[in-house]
Order: sequence, then structure tokens, then C-alpha cells
Amino acid sequence: MEVFVDGNRVDDQAAGTGTLKDALMQVQSSLGAPDHIVVGIRCDGNDIVGDSMAATLEQPAASFERVELFTSTRETLVIDAMSQASTSLQETETACEQVVEQLSAGKTTEAVQTLGQCLKTWQQVHDAVGKSIQILQLDVEHTTINDRPMLEVISQPKQTLLQIKQALQAQDHVLLADILQYELSDVTDHWFALIAHLREEAEQRRQRTE
Repeated sequence: MEVFVDGNRVDDQAAGTGTLKDALMQVQSSLGAPDHIVVGIRCDGNDIVGDSMAATLEQPAASFERVELFTSTRETLVIDAMSQASTSLQETETACEQVVEQLSAGKTTEAVQTLGQCLKTWQQVHDAVGKSIQILQLDVEHTTINDRPMLEVISQPKQTLLQIKQALQAQDHVLLADILQYELSDVTDHWFALIAHLREEAEQRRQRTE
């Protein structure tokens, strides 16, 4: 098995024994760059992502001819994730405005479909923010965003999304439009500030290590 890290071949005989997970741990320990983490894996030309990751890692390392690892610093990972999160949140904000217009026009079926995609994107943004906070090891109880505790800002979408769910179940489209137009808009503003804070924190840390 040939192993490449960020395009450079790694000569490590031990990496060919055990499972692919064992091999990756061996390579990780020999990199000599503790600030770097593996963010992507490609086996024999196929990117390993999602549900297939766990099963692939348990396969024998010798069953693969070429394994490519892609690494990044924790700070860069957060910066990239928060840049994407900001873009996704902007798209969601625009889509929610579209939902309000669709509800006003009586296009409830289209509105519910658009809203479903918005909620899915919100979950993805929420997951990215949560992982970024863990990577940066921030104290959410003693960090503020717009003069509000970070923990409060993080939990705010859950409360608003619950209101949206209740309005949908009650088929109260007037209330749903109000929540999207006012309640969710306020949450979104705070989350833009939260995302900006995480990105700025990561950028400052990266600058200190350069």
C-alpha cells in the first residue's frame, strides 16, 4: 500500500499492517505536525465520506493500493467551515424570505418544501458551529456575542425551530410567516455574529502560530 499525505509519499512499512484505521493512526503519529489533523481520505481514487467512512476504516490496510490523506490545521479547518456556514446562512435567509412570499400568495405546498430545505441547511450550519467550538475549545458560558452569552445564542435556534414546527402542525400559516419574518430573522442576525466571532478567533490563532 502506498500512502500519500497532501501529495507527498510517506515511507512507513508499519502503515501496511492492521486495519486502515490502524494505518492512519500510525501515519498521523509520524507526521511530526501535531497541529495538523486529517480532514480527508481517498482510497484507490475514491473519496471516503459519510456513512461509508466507518466500514472502510475497518478494512485491512493491505486491501488498498493507494491511500491519500489530506490534512489541515484546526484553525484553517474552522475558518473554512465558518466561511461556508456564513454563505449557507445567507442563502437560508433569502430562502426564508421566499417562504414568506409563498405563504402570502397561498402557495403553501411550495412554501413547505422551501422551508424544509431551509431547516436542513440550518441543521448543517448548527453542526458546523458546534464542531468549530469544540475544535477551538471555547468557554461558551463566559464568551459573549452581541452582549449575550454564547451559550444563549447557540440555543436560540432550537427554541425558534420548535415554534416553526408547532405552527406547521397547527397549519397556522400567518403565525409561521411572522416567526420566519421576525423571530428567525433575529436569530439569524445573532448567528452571523457568532460565525464571524469563531472565524476571527481562528484567524487570530493561526496568525500567532505562523
